[in-house]
Amino acid sequence: MLKQLDSDWIDRRAVEELLGVSKTVAWRILRACGGEDGPGSTLVCRRERLIHAFTRMLSTGEVEREVRRRDRVSAYLDRLGELGRAKRTQIATHRKAEELLNSRFAALPAGVEFTPRRLVLAFSSPEEFLEKMGAVIFALQNDFESIRTFIESATH
Repeated sequence: MLKQLDSDWIDRRAVEELLGVSKTVAWRILRACGGEDGPGSTLVCRRERLIHAFTRMLSTGEVEREVRRRDRVSAYLDRLGELGRAKRTQIATHRKAEELLNSRFAALPAGVEFTPRRLVLAFSSPEEFLEKMGAVIFALQNDFESIRTFIESATH
């Protein structure tokens, strides 16, 4: 593909499009192949230099090693994700889960004491702890401005 291009200079965007890689990967490829700063803070590489670098990588087996390495990392991450899903603790189900997701500062559950300088959770089991902590976390997400105003009111 590179040999068919008319331009003597290849930039990051061209590498992205030709190889179907992200901006970051294209930038790393250009850097590894001798890319240099071009006009407008772009990174460019001479087409011939890029072709030579790719040819060398193919002939030394570097590409195959990198593909195998990436496959190993991908397989490891897949296994890690499966393990994480298997160990996931369910905090609440159905109606209770919906209530938890919609938690608001003004309606925190009983056993949650929230003052401008202190948060206290009263619980009798790990499940109850998770439910109350979850309610506080979702209230922060859903109603942060009310919580901020409440906390800041103590400093004024």
